[in-house]
Amino acid sequence: MGRARTKQKLQTKAAEVKNAPPPSVPALLEKAQELLTHCDYDLTVRFSRRILEQEPSHVAAREILGIALLETGEIGDAKEVCYLSCSKIYYL
Repeated sequence: MGRARTKQKLQTKAAEVKNAPPPSVPALLEKAQELLTHCDYDLTVRFSRRILEQEPSHVAAREILGIALLETGEIGDAKEVCYLSCSKIYYL
């Protein structure tokens, strides 16, 4: 009898998660910075890219992404990210 109730609660929580708004850019940036300091570079890349999906010209997110890519050995991608970041700064 208790199981049916538990499943119902899980379904309700899953529906709440689906309807929740996406995290804000400042919250994502804070998490990306935290992950970078904890040397979790793969997750740092994922969070940085989520920020850049919402705000493609976010300079801090590009910097964090570039550092994380360098740490994971993706030097070509890191150069591209940093180059795009620098070119956006000078053309703004």
